[in-house]
Amino acid sequence: MKLVLVRHVETYGNVEHRLNGHTESDYTLRGKAMKEILVNELVVLNEKLSFNKIYASPTTRAFKIAQAVGNSTGMEIQVDPRLREFNFGIFEGKTRDECIEIFETEWDHWMANYIDYPVPEGQSQREYHDLCAEFLTELNDDETVLIVAHGGTIHGMLTNMLNLPLDCKWHFDIKLGSITIIDYNHGFGMLSHMTTPPYDELIPYDTPLTDAKKSAMRAAARVEAKTKAANKKKK
Repeated sequence: MKLVLVRHVETYGNVEHRLNGHTESDYTLRGKAMKEILVNELVVLNEKLSFNKIYASPTTRAFKIAQAVGNSTGMEIQVDPRLREFNFGIFEGKTRDECIEIFETEWDHWMANYIDYPVPEGQSQREYHDLCAEFLTELNDDETVLIVAHGGTIHGMLTNMLNLPLDCKWHFDIKLGSITIIDYNHGFGMLSHMTTPPYDELIPYDTPLTDAKKSAMRAAARVEAKTKAANKKKK
């Protein structure tokens, strides 16, 4: 089985650094241009790989991309709610600073045990990981499948198929509008390809989210989580 995992393109939630899991967020102008480039890339990729099925998250920032590919290839889109982004519960739609200001206690609990702590009105990372695993068991071994979803979804697929601990997902930088390909046979997964179309070269009129800035934000979040966990163990 070959899985082609695609993350949606830039939205206002991405630019504003909001925790938009199940929350809808429109494409930015740059995101709209990214979408056209990405769809063309996937149509060409289909000519090489011949997708047997196309699955999509029901969230529109992912679904619209799959729908456009389906329109170009004549393929039906299968929507599966298990492909949605992580449910951030009470943190949905908020920035990190807003979460800390409004839900400081809950945020501290999450940072101290982000894998197993179920966010109120949301879920835990382990529950989310298990949903991804459940979805994978229903795919056919001899098919090439396109999945258009979210960064969290792709992280969940990677850790499941590569048999990695949940916290190893942070080693994979799943960029907006990126394409990740995994060969998965008899329970053994191999990461064969990760690429991102040259959006910066093709869309010169807007300022992108720089990788350096995103990496710094991820690093800060990991440090905070480790510090909270260490303090919890001392008590």
